Amino acid sequence: MEQGGSRRFLVPADDPCFDSGIDIQPDHIYRFIVKGQWIDLRPPAIGPEGDRNPGGVRALAGWAKRLPDAPWMALLMRTKGMAGTSGWHLLGKGGTLQSTLPPGRLQLCANDVLGFYFNNKGAMDVTVIDVTGQGQLGVAGD
Repeated sequence: MEQGGSRRFLVPADDPCFDSGIDIQPDHIYRFIVKGQWIDLRPPAIGPEGDRNPGGVRALAGWAKRLPDAPWMALLMRTKGMAGTSGWHLLGKGGTLQSTLPPGRLQLCANDVLGFYFNNKGAMDVTVIDVTGQGQLGVAGD
């Protein structure tokens, strides 16, 4: 995606590694706008920030999530490129972020246990805008 460009897509809850089609560039500044809800097995629906206290079996299996320290079903991101695949990072509801990830294809998923995405429903509506050079640097969630 070029400077000033934008792209909108849906991240399905049941996809363990959604390919956004966007190549993240080092030192670019991106604005992420995230809306929507998804469900892990059964309600209640959860927003992109996830659920810190899901209860039941999920509370016991938190160590097995893609990113154990992030809330259950929170929206995660990483890049995959020539330099390899980065670790998962919390995106949540988005914000304006300077990329510290290695250059590569932006991938996203719900913070769930690998192998258990089949029972998820819903999607996050994500818009990514390259705001490099527009002086809009902030922090996640602004």
